[in-house]
Amino acid sequence: MNKTYLWWKFLCITALINIGVWFWAIVVHYDMQNFSYAQPVLSGIYVFVCAFRSFLPRIDLERYCLFDHPLSSVMLGRSLATLAEICFSMQCAILIYDLGIFINSSIIASIAYSIVPIIVLAQISCWYAALTLNHFWHGIEEAAWVVMVLLAAGSFTIGLFMLSGILQILMLVGIISCLGSAYIMLFVDIPMYLNRKNINRKDKQLYLSVRDGIKDAVSRRVKTNDWAIWKKEVLWISSYFTFGVWLSIGMVFVRF
Repeated sequence: MNKTYLWWKFLCITALINIGVWFWAIVVHYDMQNFSYAQPVLSGIYVFVCAFRSFLPRIDLERYCLFDHPLSSVMLGRSLATLAEICFSMQCAILIYDLGIFINSSIIASIAYSIVPIIVLAQISCWYAALTLNHFWHGIEEAAWVVMVLLAAGSFTIGLFMLSGILQILMLVGIISCLGSAYIMLFVDIPMYLNRKNINRKDKQLYLSVRDGIKDAVSRRVKTNDWAIWKKEVLWISSYFTFGVWLSIGMVFVRF
């Protein structure tokens, strides 16, 4: 079987397991008193959107899709991804804010308020890249995410030295997750996008206007199962739809 379809099956199976785990998380917390459902709802949106994107994978800027179906529209997929990523950033902001309140740190509480605006800027950059076909703006998007995860890592580091027991372990997990994400973005994703930008410049590729980009993103799809194309995206897509989703579900369980 084509390697691309084997990888796709892995994404689909993982997506179904993740949905099951999310439902289990809701059942576990259903009877809890004074429990906020903000985290479960935000996580649910993220989990289901990631599942959707697992079943119908795309590469936005190049308009590649594994299945030529109207639901593989770049405009639809990018819109859902934007919603999901803002929800994820809200989860992070709530978690960091609760940490700041719990350890009485005004610095951490202030950092929490910066998380969502940073990711909104990342989404604007991502949209501009996807519409104009300019990879440079994907690099800017990733840079914004790096700033966000490093701020989160700093908050968790402070928490690491002020907490104990299971909460201290959770802080360590958060730090490792943030630094791992930052590493992938800094040394894999951003260089990849900048290299694509340089290749396009050498090929004298013409960029689209935002208006033309919207029309293109709505209608154009390039179906391919070529592993040579998809394997370049495997690392970030696989980690995004596995570890990213697990972190989202994990935040449902964290209580200070």
